[in-house]
Amino acid sequence: SLNTLLMLANIEARLEENLSSIESMPQEEVEAAEKLKEKDRRKAMREEKISYQKKVQEDRIKKSIERSKAPVQKRTGKPVMFRAPPLVTRKRDKDVKEERNSDEEDLREFLTE
Repeated sequence: SLNTLLMLANIEARLEENLSSIESMPQEEVEAAEKLKEKDRRKAMREEKISYQKKVQEDRIKKSIERSKAPVQKRTGKPVMFRAPPLVTRKRDKDVKEERNSDEEDLREFLTE
Protein backbone atom coordinates (compact mmCIF):
# COMPACT_ATOMS: atom_id res chain seq x y z
CA SER A 1 0.00 0.00 0.00
CA LEU A 2 2.86 2.38 0.84
CA ASN A 3 4.58 1.54 -2.44
CA THR A 4 1.35 2.35 -4.30
CA LEU A 5 1.06 5.71 -2.55
CA LEU A 6 4.65 6.57 -3.45
CA MET A 7 4.00 5.67 -7.08
CA LEU A 8 0.90 7.84 -7.09
CA ALA A 9 2.81 10.77 -5.56
CA ASN A 10 5.52 10.41 -8.25
CA ILE A 11 2.90 10.42 -11.00
CA GLU A 12 1.25 13.53 -9.56
CA ALA A 13 4.60 15.35 -9.28
CA ARG A 14 5.49 14.50 -12.86
CA LEU A 15 2.07 15.66 -14.02
CA GLU A 16 2.52 18.99 -12.27
CA GLU A 17 5.95 19.42 -13.90
CA ASN A 18 4.54 18.68 -17.35
CA LEU A 19 1.63 21.07 -16.88
CA SER A 20 3.93 23.88 -15.77
CA SER A 21 6.24 23.25 -18.75
CA ILE A 22 3.23 23.38 -21.11
CA GLU A 23 2.24 26.75 -19.64
CA SER A 24 5.73 28.12 -20.32
CA MET A 25 5.68 26.97 -24.01
CA PRO A 26 4.33 29.19 -26.81
CA GLN A 27 0.56 28.83 -27.12
CA GLU A 28 0.64 28.16 -30.89
CA GLU A 29 2.96 25.18 -30.49
CA VAL A 30 0.81 23.73 -27.73
CA GLU A 31 -2.35 24.07 -29.82
CA ALA A 32 -0.65 22.55 -32.87
CA ALA A 33 0.56 19.59 -30.79
CA GLU A 34 -2.92 19.11 -29.29
CA LYS A 35 -4.49 19.19 -32.76
CA LEU A 36 -2.01 16.63 -34.03
CA LYS A 37 -2.64 14.29 -31.07
CA GLU A 38 -6.42 14.64 -31.49
CA LYS A 39 -6.12 13.91 -35.21
CA ASP A 40 -4.04 10.79 -34.50
CA ARG A 41 -6.52 9.65 -31.87
CA ARG A 42 -9.48 10.04 -34.25
CA LYS A 43 -7.58 8.19 -36.99
CA ALA A 44 -6.79 5.30 -34.65
CA MET A 45 -10.44 5.13 -33.50
CA ARG A 46 -11.63 5.10 -37.13
CA GLU A 47 -9.20 2.31 -38.06
CA GLU A 48 -10.24 0.31 -35.00
CA LYS A 49 -13.90 0.72 -35.91
CA ILE A 50 -13.28 -0.36 -39.52
CA SER A 51 -11.32 -3.43 -38.41
CA TYR A 52 -14.11 -4.35 -35.96
CA GLN A 53 -16.72 -4.03 -38.72
CA LYS A 54 -14.63 -6.22 -41.03
CA LYS A 55 -14.31 -8.86 -38.31
CA VAL A 56 -18.06 -8.83 -37.67
CA GLN A 57 -18.77 -9.13 -41.41
CA GLU A 58 -16.34 -12.05 -41.72
CA ASP A 59 -18.07 -13.78 -38.79
CA ARG A 60 -21.45 -13.30 -40.48
CA ILE A 61 -20.16 -14.72 -43.74
CA LYS A 62 -18.60 -17.67 -41.90
CA LYS A 63 -21.90 -18.44 -40.12
CA SER A 64 -23.80 -18.13 -43.38
CA ILE A 65 -21.46 -20.58 -45.11
CA GLU A 66 -21.80 -23.02 -42.20
CA ARG A 67 -25.61 -22.79 -42.42
CA SER A 68 -25.55 -23.38 -46.17
CA LYS A 69 -23.32 -26.45 -45.78
CA ALA A 70 -25.42 -27.93 -42.97
CA PRO A 71 -28.00 -30.57 -43.93
CA VAL A 72 -31.56 -29.40 -44.41
CA GLN A 73 -33.75 -29.97 -41.38
CA LYS A 74 -37.13 -31.29 -42.41
CA ARG A 75 -40.11 -30.35 -40.36
CA THR A 76 -41.68 -33.21 -38.50
CA GLY A 77 -44.99 -33.54 -36.80
CA LYS A 78 -48.27 -31.84 -37.32
CA PRO A 79 -48.19 -28.62 -39.38
CA VAL A 80 -48.94 -25.40 -37.56
CA MET A 81 -52.58 -24.36 -37.83
CA PHE A 82 -53.27 -20.67 -37.69
CA ARG A 83 -56.17 -19.20 -35.78
CA ALA A 84 -59.36 -18.89 -37.79
CA PRO A 85 -60.74 -15.38 -38.10
CA PRO A 86 -63.77 -14.66 -35.92
CA LEU A 87 -67.17 -15.13 -37.48
CA VAL A 88 -68.83 -12.01 -38.85
CA THR A 89 -72.31 -11.55 -37.44
CA ARG A 90 -74.67 -9.94 -39.87
CA LYS A 91 -77.46 -7.69 -38.79
CA ARG A 92 -80.81 -9.22 -39.28
CA ASP A 93 -83.14 -7.72 -41.84
CA LYS A 94 -85.60 -6.92 -39.07
CA ASP A 95 -82.99 -4.81 -37.20
CA VAL A 96 -81.98 -3.04 -40.40
CA LYS A 97 -85.63 -2.20 -41.20
CA GLU A 98 -86.16 -0.87 -37.67
CA GLU A 99 -83.09 1.36 -38.02
CA ARG A 100 -84.36 2.68 -41.36
CA ASN A 101 -87.76 3.39 -39.87
CA SER A 102 -86.25 5.24 -36.89
CA ASP A 103 -83.97 7.24 -39.25
CA GLU A 104 -86.91 8.13 -41.47
CA GLU A 105 -88.95 9.20 -38.43
CA ASP A 106 -86.09 11.38 -37.21
CA LEU A 107 -85.79 12.96 -40.65
CA ARG A 108 -89.55 13.63 -40.82
CA GLU A 109 -89.51 15.24 -37.38
CA PHE A 110 -86.56 17.41 -38.35
CA LEU A 111 -88.13 18.54 -41.61
CA THR A 112 -91.57 19.26 -40.11
CA GLU A 113 -90.17 21.50 -37.42
